[in-house]
Amino acid sequence: MIRILVVDDDPKPEFVNDMANTISGGFKEDVQPLHLNPVLAFKGGDQQEEIRTFLNEIRKQATGFWDVAIIDINLHEVDLAKPDKLHLALAIAEAFREVNRSAIVMLYSGTLEKHVKDLISDGRPAEAALKRIFQAEIVGFVPRDSIIDEVYSALDAPSLLLRVDRVLTSNAALVVGPKESEFSGKTFLQLAASVRQQDKDGRRIAELTAEYGIACFVDLNR
Repeated sequence: MIRILVVDDDPKPEFVNDMANTISGGFKEDVQPLHLNPVLAFKGGDQQEEIRTFLNEIRKQATGFWDVAIIDINLHEVDLAKPDKLHLALAIAEAFREVNRSAIVMLYSGTLEKHVKDLISDGRPAEAALKRIFQAEIVGFVPRDSIIDEVYSALDAPSLLLRVDRVLTSNAALVVGPKESEFSGKTFLQLAASVRQQDKDGRRIAELTAEYGIACFVDLNR
């Protein structure tokens, strides 16, 4: 199962079904997209509180397994001033990345060149805006009409963390059995969550995966 989180202010983004069908056909796996519409979070109350509530929903969703999270950077329909809409898109990416370090994160509906200019045009320091992009580990700013191809390409070359998260999640019911293991008694679902969050256990699992993976290649070539 390939899971894709879509954050878009369109009530029904037209590309989502085509994306699911294209990826499913190419990878021979079921694709499960979930669309979250930030417009629904704004109900005429305290805007800052409504933003916090929506970002908390992003964090809640991000704790689960996702292959990819894609976020529309042109949130035209959101009831905010134009510069704030752009910063909201970045805040969504940041909130997702706070609790999920393994999934691929992309912003779409515009290139980096265009949006960096917009980010710094309201007087905010350029370095701060760029730092937010790097820390959220956004892999690309993609034109809307090429998002399907870009997601497909990203899925074809997943990071080590995503590979580990995916394998652990697909075997979620298994439990680490050997008493000598430092993860004894933990389910693979718990280990996947640690990898996603990159807590102490998650970092250790990634380290062990790399070490044992390389060791296997060494053994094969002796």
